[in-house]
Amino acid sequence: MPPTVKVESHDAPTKAWQKEAAKRVIDHFGNQLPNRSLLCFFDDQDWPDLKEARGEAIRGFYKPEGYPGFRQGAPEYIIDFVFSAPPVFDNLIYLLRSTCENEVGLTMTFAHELQHFIQHSNMLPHWAANSFIYDFFNSVSYAALGLKTFSFPHEREARVVAKRTAELLHGAEDVRQYIDTKIADPVDADDAADWEFVQEIDTSVPYDLAGETKLFFQQLKPYRPGLEEYLKIPEVKNNPDFKYVDLDALFDGAGA
Repeated sequence: MPPTVKVESHDAPTKAWQKEAAKRVIDHFGNQLPNRSLLCFFDDQDWPDLKEARGEAIRGFYKPEGYPGFRQGAPEYIIDFVFSAPPVFDNLIYLLRSTCENEVGLTMTFAHELQHFIQHSNMLPHWAANSFIYDFFNSVSYAALGLKTFSFPHEREARVVAKRTAELLHGAEDVRQYIDTKIADPVDADDAADWEFVQEIDTSVPYDLAGETKLFFQQLKPYRPGLEEYLKIPEVKNNPDFKYVDLDALFDGAGA
């Protein structure tokens, strides 16, 4: 089934071009997209509580299977649409208004989140392994450990796909110029580092999520005791995706 695109805007021209921009990205992915129900919600404002919780640099997110934690604190108009009106969606992509103001920016963030949707659907063990360590290091402040969001393999792959998609749809020069504007006026130092990383991506080089996940876990061996304890926390253990996390296999290099 094709994704459902909801543009929350009272301005007809804005709604029209954003829907068309979204359609171009969806058409670009074509049959790569899994046959699962997906709502793509493009907001007409920046959700303040989300920025407070996730940082000012957030541009959007993907949530699978019931969107844990999304219902609490979400704006009423999103709750009404996502949870009250049929059909019920199993997956959600959400983009902030500021993300959608520029077509290159919209394309990159939407493609990024669609790639997470693909990861969760088609490479669930690797998605789960990456999401698990992402949550663990976020809980202990991965920035203090020298890690960045783009250090995690599933985030790197999403950035590669996002930039490649934008280059194909808008041209490499327009994408380069857009990224330069983000580097010149970042939200914070981490945001600047993120955009500098993206600018250096060579989109002609394939990214091997499975192989890079194996390599990443080899660097995390000093943290294995902490990861084992984290996996025992009830709310972590009960995450349905994390049942696919096999630390023995990941740490001995056998894969996720």
